[in-house]
Amino acid sequence: MPKKKLKIAVLMGGSSAEREISLITGKAICENLNKKKYEILPVEVDKNRKFLLDQRFYLALNSPQTKKSSRGAGLINWNDDDWKKSRVDLIFIALHGTYGEDGSLQGLLDSLNIPYTGSGVLSSALAMNKVFANQIYFANGLPFPAFIHFKKDNWKERRAKILEDIKNRVGYPCVVKPVDQGSAVGVSIVKTEAALIKTVDNTIKKYPWLMAQKFIKGQEATCGVLEKDGAPFALPPTHIIANLGEFYDYKSKYAKGGSTHICPADFSHEVNHHLQELALKSHIALGCKGMSRTDIFVGGDGGYYILETNTIPGMTPTSLFPEAAGKAGILFDEMLDLIITAK
Repeated sequence: MPKKKLKIAVLMGGSSAEREISLITGKAICENLNKKKYEILPVEVDKNRKFLLDQRFYLALNSPQTKKSSRGAGLINWNDDDWKKSRVDLIFIALHGTYGEDGSLQGLLDSLNIPYTGSGVLSSALAMNKVFANQIYFANGLPFPAFIHFKKDNWKERRAKILEDIKNRVGYPCVVKPVDQGSAVGVSIVKTEAALIKTVDNTIKKYPWLMAQKFIKGQEATCGVLEKDGAPFALPPTHIIANLGEFYDYKSKYAKGGSTHICPADFSHEVNHHLQELALKSHIALGCKGMSRTDIFVGGDGGYYILETNTIPGMTPTSLFPEAAGKAGILFDEMLDLIITAK
């Protein structure tokens, strides 16, 4: 008697600024999950946070012999009764950013007692918030760039003091970024106080909690972590060279030819080993589960600077995480199996 397939719902889309990337990530996960092991339900979360089953994609994934002309109607509402009837065994979270990667969805699924992939509520929330993540790095002796953070009301009422602190403790150039966004959303490099003021005035309207971070002159790297039998292990690090911008911004991340990835990184053995150590320590310090990817600058001053840890790395065709897993000899479907079975 054939073994029953595990029923997995892949959640993608959402209402965050990273919605389009999440849809690509979710599709890649659906297409690469082992069809012999899993029944796959591609579920899109729309901008109003409603759940929609992609019926046509579902049939293509699970019944490829079905004629295209007779496939389903595309996106259909997926309500509470549908969730109950489907008896999903596991949610594979492919949502990036707000409401998907920040602990919100994880808390909802915990309250419903539905198993899911990746980190839990606390570690997701900590990693997504760059201020809290840096406090965790600090408590664990991990290096990160100096920064000042402030909220919209602070900027309005204490602008002069904030500018003075940035000048004295961070310096110019500096990097202005939202505290709780990913994929380099809202990130700018500013070289003068005048440019800083203009950038903050524009950015803080949309993202009310910002940080000004010391600009690190050096080379950008990233290193993924997977888990096997409860033990995390580091993937080969990647040296990232941005081709379309001054840094590894949104366009460089996702446009075709936007960046060059050298994996394993072409640093010395000692540097690569240290990058792996930092990624592992960040993963453990934040309490991550299943997977993570930590972005690190190798400074021209010989130092190392952790920028952030991503609890749901991208899985698009140009994404760093599956690429590094492949360099470690782990096929895409095998990587997904490890994420699914992480304890």
